[in-house]
Amino acid sequence: MRSGRRALNMIKYLILMLTFMCVVIEIIQIVVGAVLHRLFATYTVFIDNDFVRATHFLIAVGIVLVFLSIFGFAGIIFENVIMIFLYSGMFGLMVILEIILASAAFSMYNRVDSMLTRRMNIVIQQFFSDSFMRASFNHMQNEMNCCGIQSYADWANFHPERDLPNSCCRRVDDGCMPHERGCHAPMSDFIGSRIHMIATGTVIIIVFQVICIVTAIIMGARLSKYKQQLRAASMSPGPVTAPEPIMTEKPKY
Repeated sequence: MRSGRRALNMIKYLILMLTFMCVVIEIIQIVVGAVLHRLFATYTVFIDNDFVRATHFLIAVGIVLVFLSIFGFAGIIFENVIMIFLYSGMFGLMVILEIILASAAFSMYNRVDSMLTRRMNIVIQQFFSDSFMRASFNHMQNEMNCCGIQSYADWANFHPERDLPNSCCRRVDDGCMPHERGCHAPMSDFIGSRIHMIATGTVIIIVFQVICIVTAIIMGARLSKYKQQLRAASMSPGPVTAPEPIMTEKPKY
């Protein structure tokens, strides 16, 4: 009985540590999701809505998992078998949602180039007729130090009667000297790296969460068996061995 209690305590301390680490990871996930949402919102005219929704989903899942981890933390401390198994089951459902998120992120990563080409063509066509489109394209060209979609020649193709916007120019002292590179490549790297961060980061989190779930299931099964043994011992004749304290250890002499 004592060896079973010691083994149970070892599992308990391990899962408490893992659950605490899960809380920390989920807080980081929420912060990363908020930062990515702000970055994507800056270039909203160049990004499809599902890219922005992915950051919303990342934040929402992180918030739910923080509260779920706290629930599991309480169940483990108080050694409540029902709470531990509920924690494991609900955690498993959230992991399934995160698998869907990771799969969607990898899919979005593969279509970043086509999305940017389509979106940039729409924005550059409406550059002089829509003030919001104009401000967005100017901001991108200033931030990325680029001009046009593939090169500054795109402006002559779309607006042959217009001069290059000032955001295209490296220098304007002796006339506009445009940036040589287009905006498609740097924007593709910028958006693609963030989407890849969501995909790979979510996969790493999923692996860690699966470890937490498996450990919680083992904890719940061992605790249930241990309590059954205690009930059986209390019903049998002879002295009953009281369970050892939950969070303390006996001094060794």
